[in-house]
Amino acid sequence: MSEEQNKRDHCAEVQGSPYLIACDDRERERRKEWLYEILGPVFFGEKEAADAEELRQLFQEKYGIDVQHDFVEGDEHYDEYLEAQQAIAEGMSIYGGEISFGDSTLAELAERVWACMEEKDRSGFRRINTMLEE
Repeated sequence: MSEEQNKRDHCAEVQGSPYLIACDDRERERRKEWLYEILGPVFFGEKEAADAEELRQLFQEKYGIDVQHDFVEGDEHYDEYLEAQQAIAEGMSIYGGEISFGDSTLAELAERVWACMEEKDRSGFRRINTMLEE
């Protein structure tokens, strides 16, 4: 099995109980919009930085790190900063959110969604810090 096929299978793999629902096919696009409105903020967060200055402020507020002074390779969050900086240079914005430690099912689903999104569009979606650990 090729690596690409394995990635597709990973995204399509479903474990759990089957279900049935009834839907009006004419409303499919609207349901996608609703789904994004409901789950988008959970899985994709809120926009936190779109340029270098906003990223600097984000790291100051979120981690108490002054990235212009006393921030060197090996420091905690240094690699995240470099990845975020690169993503901004490529035209992306940085989004952040939070998932409760107590909601392991949601955390597992989020990890799966993020992995699939990244596999499908590495140039438009990238995980930077998605380690949902306590």
